[in-house]
Amino acid sequence: MDQRVPGLYDGSCGLVLFSVTVTCCVAAPVQQQQQKWTAYIFPQGTTSPGLITIPLPSITLPTLPTINTQTKPTVANIPTVSVAVGDTKPVISLIIPSTNLRAAPFPGLVPVPIPVVKSARVAPSPVPAPALVVKSIPAAVPTPVVQTVAVAPVPVVVAAAPEPLAAPEPPMPSLSVPFVGGQFHSQDEANQYTFGHWGGPNTRVEVKDSLDRVSGSFAYINPLGDVHVRKYAAAPGMGFKVAASDLPEDTPAVAQVKATLAQVHAEAKARSSTSH
Repeated sequence: MDQRVPGLYDGSCGLVLFSVTVTCCVAAPVQQQQQKWTAYIFPQGTTSPGLITIPLPSITLPTLPTINTQTKPTVANIPTVSVAVGDTKPVISLIIPSTNLRAAPFPGLVPVPIPVVKSARVAPSPVPAPALVVKSIPAAVPTPVVQTVAVAPVPVVVAAAPEPLAAPEPPMPSLSVPFVGGQFHSQDEANQYTFGHWGGPNTRVEVKDSLDRVSGSFAYINPLGDVHVRKYAAAPGMGFKVAASDLPEDTPAVAQVKATLAQVHAEAKARSSTSH
């Protein structure tokens, strides 16, 4: 007769599974290092100022028809209709039933006695014998060993700063009604995108590359009927530069203040370079 102690074989199986799991978990992991591109924008390579004036585009717009706002529109006479309303008012009568109601007795009703239920004695349940407890011996856990894989040096990319004059040309606007136009937009996983729209009194186009260099342009028609174009460029460490055909000209006072500021900035830069 095979007599087995409860929980003995189950505990042995659990101990074996625990040992296998610990052996798999403490295997020497390998740390992998991912390469990341490092990009630097070289703004010193550009010599263009922050604001550049460009000539007006040569485009002739059609003349629009004039509308006379002095004449007043005529309104047709609307016939009136008279409706006679009587002085009589409807009379509503409510009939409220009497609430003095009495319940008629029901003959032949006999009270039914409530039955008495007695509980029977329950025999005590047998107490099971205590089961044997088998304690498993913890297995020795080896110390994990971390291996570092040698990685090649991270590549570095040095890119030139964008110029506003090199930005894409915008489509020319139009005053035709209704205008024919459209729009487009595309992007990818490298954070590059391009979008634009054309048709009507204003147009635009913009491009961004994976190094966060942005350049674009737009054109519009001002209230006087002139077409103006603005181009712009921006990059990390360079700032924002604009080339436009509608920049205001500096007065003599403004030009003098700009010259003084440029001179002070050059002197401060020279002192900073000599101190180092």
